[in-house]
Amino acid sequence: MTALTFPARPVRPERPTTIVDTFKAEWTKLRTLRSTWYTVGGAFAAAIGLAGLICFASASQWSKMSEAQRADFDPTSTALIGVLFASAILGCLAVRAITSEYSSGMIRVTFSAIPGRRGVLAAKAAIVAAIALPVALVANFASFFLGRQILAGKGISISLGQPGVVQAIVFGAVAVSLVTVMGLGLGGIIRRTAGATTALMMVIIGSGIFGIALPSGARQYLPGNAIQAVTSVRTTAGLLAPGPALAVVAAYAVVALAVATRLIATRDA
Repeated sequence: MTALTFPARPVRPERPTTIVDTFKAEWTKLRTLRSTWYTVGGAFAAAIGLAGLICFASASQWSKMSEAQRADFDPTSTALIGVLFASAILGCLAVRAITSEYSSGMIRVTFSAIPGRRGVLAAKAAIVAAIALPVALVANFASFFLGRQILAGKGISISLGQPGVVQAIVFGAVAVSLVTVMGLGLGGIIRRTAGATTALMMVIIGSGIFGIALPSGARQYLPGNAIQAVTSVRTTAGLLAPGPALAVVAAYAVVALAVATRLIATRDA
């Protein structure tokens, strides 16, 4: 009996995972979660809703303000007050983008499937920032037009053509995007949703509250004060100019992400 032989199939070498593959994988994980879009919608609604409430409150108190208070009033910054809350909400989304994988153990699967932990964190950071930027930008424009409509009832005129207005809208959106990177970094450092979220809230909101005890020269470099400053059009005592303030927010984001990258690369998942 003659044995039949078949030629062996050539084994194709596995294609190495590229950065594009990493981005696709992280984008798929984030976009397929229903909670992602609920959070995005909540941030959008909260930013616009808060802007409307604050502008309405300011308009109702306009007749009771002194001349000095009216001179110091910054209608653009008031209309963009929702930036602070949008950054907090979207920052929490960024926290969960990594801490949820640690709590479920999925992070081990991710690191096994995609060699290069630094690349995974970089992809996550880029994706959450890319989601936050257009959402915050549209919310800022909507908040501005809503605030303009409300304040116009008291004769307070603001327009996109005024110096610094468009810059405040754009810088505010960029600041929100940077806060999401900061949130992701804190999530990578702490690895627990509750702890990282609390830390982020302390950084954004708590720093502005507890920073009152600091000298004004130091207080202006706190994250909460810097985020407030990026949407300012008029010079305000105790706040940086918008450009330097945005640089401060970026510095906090870079430091948080750099520390997280170092820790993720050296410790066990």
